[in-house]
Amino acid sequence: MLIFWSGTSFEKNGFLEDDNGKFLPRNAILEALESAALFYYIKKDKEIENLVKKYLTDKPKIKEISKEIKKIVFKKYPVLEGIEIPEKIYLPKENISKELVKVFDLEKKEFTESFKMEIFKGVLEDVHLKSENIEKIKTACKSYARALAEYEHKELKGSEFEDLIVEIQNSIANEWEIPIRVGHWTNTPYKGDLLFFWRIKEVREYLIKELDIDIRPKDVLYLPRTNEFLGWGEIKD
Repeated sequence: MLIFWSGTSFEKNGFLEDDNGKFLPRNAILEALESAALFYYIKKDKEIENLVKKYLTDKPKIKEISKEIKKIVFKKYPVLEGIEIPEKIYLPKENISKELVKVFDLEKKEFTESFKMEIFKGVLEDVHLKSENIEKIKTACKSYARALAEYEHKELKGSEFEDLIVEIQNSIANEWEIPIRVGHWTNTPYKGDLLFFWRIKEVREYLIKELDIDIRPKDVLYLPRTNEFLGWGEIKD
């Protein structure tokens, strides 16, 4: 099953919809799993880290970065190959609402804009995800979720939201089976796909200076009505 513990969106324009109702497409879940696998295997494998580092500092085209890094990692670690995810994950309409969402800038430590967006929160019991690599996927997702929450904790330390991110960290460590971050939870183009490289000064400085890219999530989306950051969920047997 899929459990969305905090409000989850798809994109600013809302969820996709057909004659059967509103839904999350397969890619929304697959992208969350890909982000986790990218982080984990770049961190785990020095050879992969060096290949990606070389690529990132070799004047890549901005639009090709995500695709090329996926190609490098998944060629050696095809952990998501053959994974079964429904093409459309339908959402009960009673769990969808139009909510005010605020953008919290992690550098400025303040809200910078707000807008209304469709949000889903709840449990989807009939969603079956199958993979022969489920244990590897679980390990990658836990590693990535811990790193992402740790990064946000560092940026939120001393703010009114510190307790909120600590609660998420505790859930990742002790409760959630396969933690995932789904949908539109930040305005940063790469979300957390390149999170590992914010630790490596030469890569970070090169991308900022040469390509004007900050590879870290620069903001998080916040739901004031329920006091939560968007996108945190769990895959559970």
